[in-house]
Formats: sequence, structure tokens, C-alpha cells
Amino acid sequence: MKKKIFYFLIFFLFLNTAFAKNYTIGDEISNRIKFNNKYSFELPEGEWIVADRFSYSYYGIISKGYYLLKIKDKKVTEGFSIAELKLPTKWQGYLNAALHEIVFKNKYDGCYNRPEYYILEYFTKGSSHNCFWIKHLDVFKELNDPDDPELRGVNSQYKAWLRDNKIELPKIAIGSSHSYFSRLTGGKWFVIDHYFDPEILGAPESKFIDEDRSEYHKYNINDYPDHKKVMQRVVSLGAQRHKQFEIEVRAKEHHKLDLSYLITKSTENVSIEQNQDIVTQINKLRNLFKSGILTEEEFKKAKEKILN
Repeated sequence: MKKKIFYFLIFFLFLNTAFAKNYTIGDEISNRIKFNNKYSFELPEGEWIVADRFSYSYYGIISKGYYLLKIKDKKVTEGFSIAELKLPTKWQGYLNAALHEIVFKNKYDGCYNRPEYYILEYFTKGSSHNCFWIKHLDVFKELNDPDDPELRGVNSQYKAWLRDNKIELPKIAIGSSHSYFSRLTGGKWFVIDHYFDPEILGAPESKFIDEDRSEYHKYNINDYPDHKKVMQRVVSLGAQRHKQFEIEVRAKEHHKLDLSYLITKSTENVSIEQNQDIVTQINKLRNLFKSGILTEEEFKKAKEKILN
């Protein structure tokens, strides 16, 4: 029984099987995404398109989720995914053990220190957990050739939607992941991912796509101060997102993480739309530099002035 439940939970996380009822693919939404009368989640600023969705029910185990994208000029600038799994009290011991196995002992990903995680903070006690990650992704590999062989070939509907609508994904994504589950709050497991194309935050173009060589890897980032500044902003935005996430999932007070040390005042009210305007200005400067109108020194000074 435990093995069957374990594979079902893997199935829940990564395989899109049927359609959720509230939103349809292609819908544009903003402000909040509503799961039911009790749970709704704040969306990052701007208009979001539903690029994929799933729902599933099996012997009282109910799952539901959405992939949302923010798109500009046919390019994805941000991605936001949210999934819910309701675990019934029936088979509680098996389900709790299987969930713990997936979250803390998954060979390929999970709530434990891994080299590709820039930040990891978590709480766990009994069957309850509260996890927060900051990490970077090789987007193509994650979508088409993930390390976990069980995930290869999934997301076909999502990839088809991207292909049919001629939507381009960034090569590198940086962002945050958030996971919470507790029997004390009704036995619902929620997982949120929020990722950025680093360039919309003013990051330099990445020279390395491979996750181990990436400028955003925690072992490499000190050699790339401009990339580090952007990652620090993402850390602050992600920590703020997690505080909101804990409120929305009704996390118990003693389960909450103290992430105040990660939040910088300079990013508390930053608008992503403002960031995109900054990127536009920097790209114009870069074009002037490439065309020879600006010297390298003039380009760097002008860029620093915009960022500050």
C-alpha cells in the first residue's frame, strides 16, 4: 500500500491528467487565484495567462493545480505554479509517511540541502512541514530532460500549448518554491513556485546555462557581483512571498519560518513592471555600446545610474 501511495503522490506532482473546473487554459487572471471558498492566493503583480491545469480525484485523495505565465512579446518573463493535494484521514499513516519521503528523501529534489539551492529554510515536526527554497533552473532541461526519469515525457500538454502559441521560454530561471502541509490545518498540501527570467530584473545576460556552471549557483555567484545583486533581490521577494503564503495556507504560528533576515527594504515595494522599464533602458544602452556610440566605461556608468 505504501509503495502505491508513494507513486500516486509522484503522479500528483508532475503529471497533468484532467482539467480543473475554475479556470481554463488561455484565461487571463490577475490579483488572486481562487481555489475554493476557503483558499485563495495572491498573484504577483500583472496579468497572468493559464498555460496548463490539472485535477484528479482518487479514493478521497484530491489534487488540483495551475501553471500561470506572464508573457511579453511572445516571451515568458515570469512563471507561477500552484498545486493542492488533499490527503484524507483514511490511510493517514501511509500517506503521511509517503509525503515525508517525497519532501525530505526524494533523490532528485526536496526540502534538504542541495548544491543548486541558493537558500533553504524549513520546519518539520511529525507529519507537518514548512519549506522555502531559492534556486536557479536550466529551463529547457527541467522541462524536457529532468534528472528524475519518472518525469521524462510529462508536461506534454503544457509544451504543446507553448509550441502552438509560439511562446519562448527563458534559458535560465531564478526564483522561489514554497511548500506547506499539516494535519492540524485540514490535511492539505500546497506547493507554489514563482520564477523570473533574470533579465526582467536587470540581470546581465547569462553565459552559462548548465546549472552547475551557472552564474547563479551558490558556489559561483561571488565571481559575478551583478548576478549576485539580482539574486539577492529574488531572495527578498521570495521571503516576502513565503510570509504571504503562510497566511494563505493558514500555517500554525509555531510552524512559521523567520525569514526577516532575508528581506531588504529596497525590494519591499518593487514593481516588476518598473523592473521591465529598467531592463528596456539597459537594453537600449547595450545596443548603443555594441554599435560603438558608447564606450565601455560610459555604458557601465549609465547602467549604474539607472540601477541606482
